[in-house]
Amino acid sequence: MSYEDADRNAFKQGRAVTASDAAPLYGDEAEFPRFEVTGDELGQRFVFGFRGADQRARPFKLLRTRIAKLASDDGVKLIGVTSAAPNVGKTFVAANLAAALSRLVDTHVCAIDLDMHRPAMGPRFGLPEGDGIHDYLGGERQDIREIGFQVNEERLVVIPGYRRNVATGELLSSPRGDALFAGLRAMPAGTIVIIDMPPIFADDDAVIIANRVDGYLLVVEDGRTTKKQVEDTIRMLSPAPMLGTVLNRYHRRLFSDDYGYGVSYGYGAYY
Repeated sequence: MSYEDADRNAFKQGRAVTASDAAPLYGDEAEFPRFEVTGDELGQRFVFGFRGADQRARPFKLLRTRIAKLASDDGVKLIGVTSAAPNVGKTFVAANLAAALSRLVDTHVCAIDLDMHRPAMGPRFGLPEGDGIHDYLGGERQDIREIGFQVNEERLVVIPGYRRNVATGELLSSPRGDALFAGLRAMPAGTIVIIDMPPIFADDDAVIIANRVDGYLLVVEDGRTTKKQVEDTIRMLSPAPMLGTVLNRYHRRLFSDDYGYGVSYGYGAYY
């Protein structure tokens, strides 16, 4: 894909952009370095979404059907994944949803980690630690293709984050933050962007991001997330639409035994 020099410079300089001069951040996955990781390694990190026949992937295949319909019918493109509190499994859901979506024909996926205080998307896919989204937003890296990776031969690009002692809210609200979201929104047709957001009550980052996405998924934990937390989340992120809730760590079956699977995942890391 070609870019007009003026449009590309808008992103490199970090100035505010409008819909008329926004250019996509990249054309396709081939523009990124490829990171090879085995299915077993991904499984050890609880990424099952690429495995179409794996029963553990089935809930994410159901979820991707819903998201793909929203993308097709309503033009939904930028989707946040968040939770009311930490330790609920939002990165687990975001990573597996991105993986499952990338297996759909003619669908390209960008998974970007904007939980900049507790970034976990890179380690989830086994990416090596290096420069991340902080470095792009801060101007240390001028091109998004300097920090992202294509996963294997999948139609999936992961833009990781790594811990930095920076003012994340200011980065997200900066002209370069504006340019990031404008570039994501200008991605070619057929692209879905999955954004791993911070927990709602961690800081104001989630509110800043919610104002720029087409909607968000709220990950809740069985027996832990309260009705009040859900109501407070919807209120805080309004008017951003909640596209649905995802029940994680559900220890009873949602379907009869004839289906042979449930949706309980005992993921025990930070998120």
